[in-house]
Amino acid sequence: MMELGLGVGEVGVRSALDLARGADAAGFDQVGVGDSQFGAESFTLLAAVAAQTERVRQVSTIAGWSRTPATTAHAAHTIAALGGRRFDLGIGPLPRARVQDWHGLEFDPVVPRMRSYLRALRACLDATPDAPTAVDDPYFPTRGYVGPGFTRFPVRLLLGATQRRMTELAAEVADGVMFNGILPLGWLRDVAPGLVDVGLARSGRDRTEFAVTVGRFCGVDDDAERARDLARHAIAYYFRIPYFRTFLEPLGFAAELDAGERALRADDFPAQVRAVSDRMVDELAVTGTPADVLATLERYEGVVDGLSLSGAKQLPPDVAVEHTARLLEVVAEYRRTHPGTRRAPARGGAR
Repeated sequence: MMELGLGVGEVGVRSALDLARGADAAGFDQVGVGDSQFGAESFTLLAAVAAQTERVRQVSTIAGWSRTPATTAHAAHTIAALGGRRFDLGIGPLPRARVQDWHGLEFDPVVPRMRSYLRALRACLDATPDAPTAVDDPYFPTRGYVGPGFTRFPVRLLLGATQRRMTELAAEVADGVMFNGILPLGWLRDVAPGLVDVGLARSGRDRTEFAVTVGRFCGVDDDAERARDLARHAIAYYFRIPYFRTFLEPLGFAAELDAGERALRADDFPAQVRAVSDRMVDELAVTGTPADVLATLERYEGVVDGLSLSGAKQLPPDVAVEHTARLLEVVAEYRRTHPGTRRAPARGGAR
């Protein structure tokens, strides 16, 4: 059974905790928070969620690599210990401009750098006083880190991916892949499995040892058109991301891309939202009436192992909270009518 997650990173800190507790009670498998310019610092909020929930797992969706591997590993072990359960550590490079302009870090070559980061991060996650880190690497060296002294719980390492090489890298060196929410369902069904197989073959693993997850922006309302409008705001953000055109232009979205990029250059966000057509929403999001949403979720069964849903990106704060609460209620109904859950394998027990 497909795991279900609720994204709460962009609804305000206090509201995020309320919604996380609601997701916990409703039978969700995970609560997600990512590094977003619109929301709280992800690890801080995830730690609070871990401390205030009983069974739902926490996942970073995704955390950028601007933190050192040792800092990231220490935070991940702390969050897992606060919750007393496995933590899913989603890692990704984030947009180039953020890496370079916000943090003053190098971005290229992105795939070799990410490979090195993951190697160092894995070493930090596994480090002990008897086996401290000893990674000599031109990008992310780490020596002598021994890890925290408290009891540790498993940390599953997921790599955020959009394009081919990062997908293959995830399947080669990580415990799972967390696909970008702008990837169409058809691509996830028809293209992604082959890329995952390439990476798994390099590592000598099979598919049962690897988790495939994806994020999806959602809009739910009794009025199907208003539901689409709730998701348009999230999709409009991606006109600024170069790979948005890479994936969508071949699918016949050139007119929408041209209009959205013109609006971006003019700093006209309402025009960006208007550039997101109904067909684009239907291709990239989960929207509609509650019945529509429940039916759409079924289309992901057997395609991915986990689906993380969010309904707040770039919406006004009060609308974001109200809409995410409605989404929680609808998806909780899906969990009630589709009992059971598919748990991807952890990397071991507490230690």
